[in-house]
Amino acid sequence: MPRGRKPDLFGSLRAQASKVLGQLEKQIAALEGEISHLRAQTDQWRKVAGGKIASALGTGRRRGRPPGSGRARAKGARVKWDDVLASVPKRFGVQDVLKHPGAAAKGRAQVYPALNRWEALKRIKRVEQGVYEKVGGAEAGDGPATKRTVAKRAKVKKPAAAAKA
Repeated sequence: MPRGRKPDLFGSLRAQASKVLGQLEKQIAALEGEISHLRAQTDQWRKVAGGKIASALGTGRRRGRPPGSGRARAKGARVKWDDVLASVPKRFGVQDVLKHPGAAAKGRAQVYPALNRWEALKRIKRVEQGVYEKVGGAEAGDGPATKRTVAKRAKVKKPAAAAKA
């Protein structure tokens, strides 16, 4: 005896899912419409402000600097820090070091490590905070190729090599 059609168990679930999906699609369409309206308003305001709003607020798409704008800095250029030391007066500060074009190109952040190296090599001594003084013989010719410096570097490298072995 035929019993008739079985009730579709997933039919009601599918109907509810399609209702929810329809509502979501309507909400998405409404939000997309609102976004396009807001973008149109933004473009109008940008035209009124002369197109400078995005850059002033730091918003918008970021692109590389146009050629020739700002300070061109050679990132890979090596600085001869011995020449920098030779160019400063007997008593100097960071500002005096930054007067050298090579040091100025590297910036203040690279001057402090150079000062620390010179101090470790006993080429300068700290007189007071921010003021340094050359120690005798701190000239351009007395660079990192001296026997004393080479010996110091060899001592530093040996323990590191022994640790790897």
